[in-house]
Amino acid sequence: MTRPATERPAFRSMLRSFGLIGAISFGGGRAAYFQDELVRRRGWIDDDEFLEAVAVSQVIPGPNIGNLAAYLGQRLRGVRGAALALACLVTPGATAIVALAWLYFNGMPTSVTEPVGMGVAAAAAGLAAAALVRLRGGLGGVPGVPVAVLTFVLFGPMGWPIYAVLAVCIPASLAITIARRR
Repeated sequence: MTRPATERPAFRSMLRSFGLIGAISFGGGRAAYFQDELVRRRGWIDDDEFLEAVAVSQVIPGPNIGNLAAYLGQRLRGVRGAALALACLVTPGATAIVALAWLYFNGMPTSVTEPVGMGVAAAAAGLAAAALVRLRGGLGGVPGVPVAVLTFVLFGPMGWPIYAVLAVCIPASLAITIARRR
């Protein structure tokens, strides 16, 4: 369902907002950029609509963040809005990757490309942590935070395989939820 014409943002405004998100965001923190720009700054959707969009984008096949952009664009301006939002999200990153690949395959030394990759990875981790802090309400309040931290520690620094992380974190989450309801 799209918004009534009186509430729909102009394509130029969408181009600016989704283009900004595509140009400056990457990694796990992208959803937080969408929330900040579309909910807080622009007021185009509310928190409930955003959480619905995140939920839908996670069950649709394909990359979640692309699904989120297309879904939000469609909600704001229909099919053309979805195409615009997705193009704005993908184009800056794709352009950067093509440029870096060209430089790499045309003689740029690994002493330059390796630190760039490490910097991008560190920035993505920071964005994911910031998104976790910003969206902590979606973790079910304070009890959800320890499970999120435990998941991060086991999967990240400790390098546990995902099945082992799930075997520990699912029972921990259930125990916290049951204890919280009592």
